[in-house]
Formats: sequence, structure tokens, C-alpha cells
Amino acid sequence: MIKSEIVEIDGVFVGVVIQFRHDGTRVFRAIHEWLRPLNGQIMTSLQDARTLAAGLFRRQRVVAALAAA
Repeated sequence: MIKSEIVEIDGVFVGVVIQFRHDGTRVFRAIHEWLRPLNGQIMTSLQDARTLAAGLFRRQRVVAALAAA
């Protein structure tokens, strides 16, 4: 591992982006259960990972809120 960076969405720790190689390739490791579909996906940048994670996390939050209502 060369580098790792925490991914937080709306103040919630949801995952880690890990850089294994010097070519900049990163892998997303989901911590929050709502982001399991992204676990292991290769990302081109930290910003791409954050954007994808934020979209999925916020959609799941809406689904959870509707299910609880």
C-alpha cells in the first residue's frame, strides 16, 4: 500500500480509498453497509470515489427514510 485516504459523506465515515500502485490506481473499500456495491471497485481518483460514494450513500439514505415512514 502506498497511500490511503478516508472517505466521509455528510460527516459519516463510509470507506477508504487505497492506492496500491504508483500509476495512481485506487481501490475503494466500503466500511458502511450502504456502500457495499462499491467495495473493491477501481477508481481513477479520490474525487471519483467520493462522487460515486456520495451519490449512492445519499440515495440509500432516502430509501431508508422512506422505509421507516
